[in-house]
Amino acid sequence: MSRDSKSSYYDAGGIETLAIIRAKLTSEQYKGFLLGNSLKYQCRMMHKHDEVGRIRDAEKAANYSKWLKETMEKKQK
Repeated sequence: MSRDSKSSYYDAGGIETLAIIRAKLTSEQYKGFLLGNSLKYQCRMMHKHDEVGRIRDAEKAANYSKWLKETMEKKQK
């Protein structure tokens, strides 16, 4: 799921849940959160009963990995 196609409940009240998490955690904690979520979706995707569910989890894992990479790249600038 990309941020463009996310469900509206992820930004209820006009604030994205991920933005709240980012604001409340240290940089290292936030990177750990992103890594942990990527790993979670990678580990569980092959246990889904259908291909659609596996693909969704693969997309979620890829998104968290992408956000982790972007966070790490921002730190270097």
